Amino acid sequence: MQKIRATQVSGVNLPLYLTMMVILALTIALHKLPLNMLGLTLMLVLLGHFFYYIGNRLPIVKSYLGGGSVFTIFAAAALAALGWIPADVVTATKTFMNENGLLDFYIAALIVGSILGMNRNLLLKAAVRFIPVSLAAMVLGFFAVGIVGWLLGVGFGHAVMFVSMPMMAGGIGAGAVPLSHIYAQGLGTNAGVMFSELIPAVTLGNVMAVIGAALIAKVGANTKYDGHGVLIPITAAEKSQPVTNLDATRIGVGMMLAFSFFLVGTILNDFVPKVHTYAFVIILV
Repeated sequence: MQKIRATQVSGVNLPLYLTMMVILALTIALHKLPLNMLGLTLMLVLLGHFFYYIGNRLPIVKSYLGGGSVFTIFAAAALAALGWIPADVVTATKTFMNENGLLDFYIAALIVGSILGMNRNLLLKAAVRFIPVSLAAMVLGFFAVGIVGWLLGVGFGHAVMFVSMPMMAGGIGAGAVPLSHIYAQGLGTNAGVMFSELIPAVTLGNVMAVIGAALIAKVGANTKYDGHGVLIPITAAEKSQPVTNLDATRIGVGMMLAFSFFLVGTILNDFVPKVHTYAFVIILV
């Protein structure tokens, strides 16, 4: 019993976490889940952390199939596909993420926070090594996918737009979602339709990338190519840089800064509609 209590899921002891999961399940079963920020946020956080916890502990999944990140994607998809999550909750979640702007909230914080949070010296060092390899991979992937699409009769342009580009965009939140809006804006169609065409390539590409990275890590372990978790060697001065302790005030300031960048991107998008707001945010930051 002591061991069970000591087990924690994202900082919450297991008995308490399971109690909250039971409460969530009962509320959903009774169709009483508030389909607003309160109910949907709790559902996404509880299920997301729980699936991530499980995925990081399944023997084969954690070593070769991407661990918690990939397991969470497939577990959530299974819940929706099997009807274990009611259709009205699934629909409300889509509305909450897209139309109500939670995704904009997340993406703005992600883009600004991740770029401004990087160590400038390390970023410059990494750029010298990373950019040539990245560009070469992107060019190769662009033409390889386009040629295969042409050979299959789908068309070079279609394969590049709906397979190659979304894969290179990097993911769902900061990749497929903004790209779907960019495509919809340029083609004069609905972003939801574009997203449904982009998401299969993004999901499959991410899964294969994670699995491939895990296999490479296993094969290269304890060789001269293994960095043992260190991407780039850093100096003693860089190691000794002070760590900023976050508090509510600092987090609030960071949010205001991130959302201000987003609003500037929105203004610039009004003058140059062909460039999406997210693209302007990335350029500005």
